[in-house]
Amino acid sequence: MARRQVSVSPWGDFLRAVVTALFIISAAVVIILYFRPLYYLDISILHLDKASGLDPSAVRRNYDAVCDYLFFWNRGELILPDLAMSEHGRIHFADCKRIFDVVQILCLASGILTLAGALRRKHTARCLRIAGFLTITIPIVLGLLAFFSWDSLFVTFHTILFRNDYWLFDPRTDPIILILPDGFFFQCAVGIFVIVLAGGILCLLRAHKKASGGRRRR
Repeated sequence: MARRQVSVSPWGDFLRAVVTALFIISAAVVIILYFRPLYYLDISILHLDKASGLDPSAVRRNYDAVCDYLFFWNRGELILPDLAMSEHGRIHFADCKRIFDVVQILCLASGILTLAGALRRKHTARCLRIAGFLTITIPIVLGLLAFFSWDSLFVTFHTILFRNDYWLFDPRTDPIILILPDGFFFQCAVGIFVIVLAGGILCLLRAHKKASGGRRRR
């Protein structure tokens, strides 16, 4: 017996697709944010110990302090074990935490809605196709911009997200910048790009499978 098809509105499909795309993108950011082995490798690859004058264990300890501070459930102040920090630096990290708090809330909320839609079989082939295209288009556009002018994209990104120029750290007052070079953030951007692209491709493959299954049942 053929399974009865449930009528789903195009707008319903579109909204579910947007939620799914938001989940994939926010999840990619959260995964890279908490994937510390990437940074640990960079300590030796980018010679962060020599750049900062700290031993590798101290570099790792201070990076861990920043990551712990960015956890959503952490409501304490940022304390760097081995590095000084100016008031402007403290304000900038507080701004970063607010942004990452929003991303983590978005990831949790969109993840729950995406899972609920999947369990209720609300993700039609059309929904998954839209989610796939949305998810793939964004990293491709940003990836091209980063490829041709990473510095410009980096500056524009900070200009949009922050209302001040406190992200322009002075190494003399905020030596934390010596262990957080542009090269590391570029690697993070590449990691996010790869995860988001994989999520988009997975949505398209799933959409194709659903569409093919629907045609066979007719």
